[in-house]
Amino acid sequence: MNTNDHGTDPPANYAKEYKEVIQDSQHGFTKGESCLTDLLAFYDEAATLEDKGRAMDVICVDFCKTIDTVPHNILLSKLEREGFNDCSMNEELAGCIECTLSKFADDTKLSGAVDTPEAQDAIQRDLDKLEKWARVNLMKFNKSKCKVLHMGQGNPWDQYRLEDDRIESS
Repeated sequence: MNTNDHGTDPPANYAKEYKEVIQDSQHGFTKGESCLTDLLAFYDEAATLEDKGRAMDVICVDFCKTIDTVPHNILLSKLEREGFNDCSMNEELAGCIECTLSKFADDTKLSGAVDTPEAQDAIQRDLDKLEKWARVNLMKFNKSKCKVLHMGQGNPWDQYRLEDDRIESS
């Protein structure tokens, strides 16, 4: 593999040079981010909503063997065309997700307050956007591992769907 101007392989230096693409919602595969930072960010959001007396739903989405299922020609095409900028879920969904999106490897959490029908609808709209992104990128969901976590008093226990299937509550 060729080295870049800094004398390192591109993947080793990717996180440093492309931090603006990766964004704060990506935990794992980036320096200083891990499953712990993912957990802390999630806990902070949940605790903040709980302190305000607001209910929250968290949709845990799992992709099937992400690296093995993305066709390499799609990945390479995006890397070549955009210089890494377009290969990230963060970049493609930036600005269009209404709720909180957090990613660690192939696990994704979509969460938000659900104390109004509009807020519940926002989560479903974001799931629809995530589903469309996955379809365009030939990715599949491991539906048996996708779950909804309902939190907080007065939670309406709304039902969500992914690819026309209801996501089970845990």
